[in-house]
Amino acid sequence: MTGRTIKKEWTLDLDFSAPMGETYTRFVEGLKEKMFLGNRCGERTFFPPKPFCDRTLEAAGEWLQSDGTGTVEAFTVIHEKSKGVVFPDTEHFPEVPYILGVIRINGSDQCLIHFLSGFDNDDPQAWPEKIQVGMAVRPVWSEKRSGHILDIKYFEPCE
Repeated sequence: MTGRTIKKEWTLDLDFSAPMGETYTRFVEGLKEKMFLGNRCGERTFFPPKPFCDRTLEAAGEWLQSDGTGTVEAFTVIHEKSKGVVFPDTEHFPEVPYILGVIRINGSDQCLIHFLSGFDNDDPQAWPEKIQVGMAVRPVWSEKRSGHILDIKYFEPCE
């Protein structure tokens, strides 16, 4: 073998829609009102909410509300612009480089992935020193909210 490879690129244009269910609908409707909703199943807590527990398969019950604060469990710096990803009805998409964080809301039994910002962003090389696993963060809300996960513009460090 020569070690040579050929790179092929394809573009797929797929239009589709899917009902997201009552649980997710209630969650994003809450985001429009700056409410961060979750739910509970037994001793487990889910932010964002789940329709059922993934361990017991029992329907999740009690609805909970949070201020959306949480902790960074992991993060990565994205250096390449995404190809073909469009977020409808949002006022922003970050320029590269940007940071995605794995965030655990208020001790939830699951995490969510979202943008991190709100600190001195001038030097991307210094970001790994400014962001720490375990760091407390809070949501920054978009001015225009439409019932979408990006109604939360990003999470920023708590002062």
